[in-house]
Amino acid sequence: MSDDDLGPLIRLWGLTTAELPDPSDTPDKLAPFLISILQEAVPFIDSAAPKSASSASAHPAVDPGAAASRLWKPKGPSSGAGKRYPESAAAVHLSERTVRPAELERVARRSGGRSGHRRVTSGETWACRRSVHADTAAPGARSASWAEFRDAMGGERHAESEAAFAPTVVASRPAIVWDCGGVEAVEAGDTWGRFALRVEEIKHRVGGPLVKDRVFPVLQMVCSAMESGGSGSSSSEESEERTQQQQQQLDDAAAVSRREKPELLIVSIAVSDFATAAPQAELSRSKGVVVGAYTSVERIRKLPGSGDIEWVMATASNARGALPAWVQALAVPGQIARDVPLFLGWVAKERQRASDPAGRPPAEAEEGKGKAAAAGGTEAPPATSEETAAKDAGAPAEGEPLSPAKDEPSDELAPASSTLAGEALESPGTEWPASGHDKTEEAASENPAPVLGEPK
Repeated sequence: MSDDDLGPLIRLWGLTTAELPDPSDTPDKLAPFLISILQEAVPFIDSAAPKSASSASAHPAVDPGAAASRLWKPKGPSSGAGKRYPESAAAVHLSERTVRPAELERVARRSGGRSGHRRVTSGETWACRRSVHADTAAPGARSASWAEFRDAMGGERHAESEAAFAPTVVASRPAIVWDCGGVEAVEAGDTWGRFALRVEEIKHRVGGPLVKDRVFPVLQMVCSAMESGGSGSSSSEESEERTQQQQQQLDDAAAVSRREKPELLIVSIAVSDFATAAPQAELSRSKGVVVGAYTSVERIRKLPGSGDIEWVMATASNARGALPAWVQALAVPGQIARDVPLFLGWVAKERQRASDPAGRPPAEAEEGKGKAAAAGGTEAPPATSEETAAKDAGAPAEGEPLSPAKDEPSDELAPASSTLAGEALESPGTEWPASGHDKTEEAASENPAPVLGEPK
């Protein structure tokens, strides 16, 4: 197994507060740091779902390519049908990758000063989900348009949207925000721009009165693929009038928007000591919480040829506290898969709210639309290549009862909720070690278990 796509930044050991850019850094000073993240994130997510295989495969959601199979092992039904949910016409395909301690040791040695102080204590287990959706906002399509994906997940709205559709998120706040205006970078032949960089604190309620809430402080970078050529922004001469500067900024923003391509990259990196070392920390310092860690890479793009929307996300996490690592490893794949129907269900409700200003209940509004459709007729939304593959694999048609495959691993030990970090993983009634949740969680919050590779 090669570790050529591994670097010191996209790691569960994360970054320390001292390794973050200064909050006052200008876009020019931030550019090298953003490029460093890109240089790791792009090949890493491509190892899970290679672009070359995705664009060439007849059924890209089912066959992400042989290159990925050497590093990422599929999970779920052996038929390859994926996990299916009522809210999503597309199945969700899962895979897993284990990064061994020896690989991480090599990464730490290669990185020199940046990670030379890391102490590698164990490997990393990465869970990945992949789904392909029709680019449509048609009622009943159980999908979303590119504009809906872009508006919800791009730019500075990513964390806000996740807080809206993920029922376990009880609080979220930007702790540090950097100005990245005008930064553009080229990586793997693609130009990237529209950067957003911030530290987000995200608080999850994991269920049960004896289980403490988790807070995950992460450095989150969001960017868009761009048409090459041109500059993201330009500054006016100091002698220019303020109105001219403002007009220039508007013109630049419009030019950048026209060059934006249908591809987003979202990278979240754990900030390991934010609760204790950052004066901006609030949720991480809340009483009665356990500070966990997660790192993730997410790519959303329109596939060439079909125009369908591919959504890939890979994450490694440590919820800390009393939760055994093996339980987290079992639960996380099912949890990240559920983010897909949760997002699509939320988008459908937002779409309904926007299209029915009268404020009628959804059932009543849908009934009215149904009558109108019966009178005038509507064309069914186009099937994606993923849906065609699902039919070939014997997946249930829309309206048929959904039942898990016999050989599919169960994720019922986790509550039916979204997670970005493998956060919530305990359900009432589960038997735990004799020490008990209350005592163990209390001790864990005071003496948290070390995150893999934490600083000495």
